[in-house]
Amino acid sequence: MANIKSLQMWSDICRDNRINVCKSFFGLSTTVKYVPTGSVVDVKRVKLSKQDGERLLKIMQTAHDNMNKAVENFRLNGIPNGNYMLEACCSQDASYVAMHLLQYKPSDYDYKPVSDIIVYEGEEAKIINQIF
Repeated sequence: MANIKSLQMWSDICRDNRINVCKSFFGLSTTVKYVPTGSVVDVKRVKLSKQDGERLLKIMQTAHDNMNKAVENFRLNGIPNGNYMLEACCSQDASYVAMHLLQYKPSDYDYKPVSDIIVYEGEEAKIINQIF
C-alpha cells in the first residue's frame, strides 16, 4: 500500500473539507478519515496497461447517471511497469473515492496527470469501488 503523503494529489486531499487528516505518535503517523461517516481512508496506487488506463479514463469522464453501465465487467489489473498509474483514496466503508489518473511520460521519466481529481460519494463511490 502506498503512503498517502507520496500521492501527487495529497495537497488537494488535505484541502478537501470532507477529509480529516490526523497526525499521531509525534507526527510520524498520519490517519485520514472521511468526515461524514468517520471511516478511515486507504490509499491505492495501481499501474495499468495502456488499454486499461484508457478505459478507466473513459469511466472517469462518464456522466454519473451512466456509471453502472460504464464499470460493467471492468476490474483493475495492475502490472509492474504500466503506461498509466491510478492514485485512489477509498474509505473503508466504500462511501468515498477520490481518483487521479496519471500517464508515464518518457521525456520526463515520470507520471503526469491526464485527469482531474474526481471525487465520488455515496452510491457512486460504491459503484466505483467495484473496479478494485
